[in-house]
Amino acid sequence: MKNYSFKSFFLLTLAVLVAVMCSCNTNGEYVQRNGTICYSYWTFSFGTVFKELPGVNPAEFKSVNNWLGRDNKHVYFKEKLVKGADPASLEVKKYPLFYDKKDYYYMGTALGVANTKSFEVVKWNDDDMWAIDGRYAYYDSLKIENVDIPTFKIQTYNCATDRNHVYRYGKIMPLADPATYVEDWNGLYSRDKAHIWYSGTLLEDVDYETFVIDKKGARDKLGHFYRGQRVTDEEWERLSREEEL
Repeated sequence: MKNYSFKSFFLLTLAVLVAVMCSCNTNGEYVQRNGTICYSYWTFSFGTVFKELPGVNPAEFKSVNNWLGRDNKHVYFKEKLVKGADPASLEVKKYPLFYDKKDYYYMGTALGVANTKSFEVVKWNDDDMWAIDGRYAYYDSLKIENVDIPTFKIQTYNCATDRNHVYRYGKIMPLADPATYVEDWNGLYSRDKAHIWYSGTLLEDVDYETFVIDKKGARDKLGHFYRGQRVTDEEWERLSREEEL
């Protein structure tokens, strides 16, 4: 008999833990402690943690919100000193993006934008950000150079294309044809006119013409795939049974 109650309990517990961990992204605060300023947050392993801000001037410090702070000379993303950021012109966009008169910053990392006035966020998806300016594209804090901005398009939360390349998590996928590439084709598999990938890894031993994904999983005329790896019929039956438990 399938143990649905245990599986449901496990999945529910995992979902709660993930939700709590995700909420920890912004659940901290700036506090005065022992004559200085600390960033304080709670963890499962250590309880409440206090991280002293390096080089901070306590008399001049002000919290912009619960994840961004500044004194008269410095900017802080949580407890991290943001080198080169200008506290006088600091502005917040949306967690974890902020900017000053010189640059944009993602999680405290300077993006090195070509022109702050042309910078535009084109896609937000929880933990994923795609942005462009007049010269570059950006995935989170990763700058993507040599992008064809006029043809740059976001396909999914982790995939973008221009006329020359496919970008997965901001990195070029070798061999991928941007005109025919389909991301998240029934899950982790993707393809273009001549290739198939699993989670961004090219499948080398696949028969493209007969490759399908259906109720029996991913397969071609030569056999089955499990998580991007070719397996025997016996292995496939065993792994399928284990997933049903």
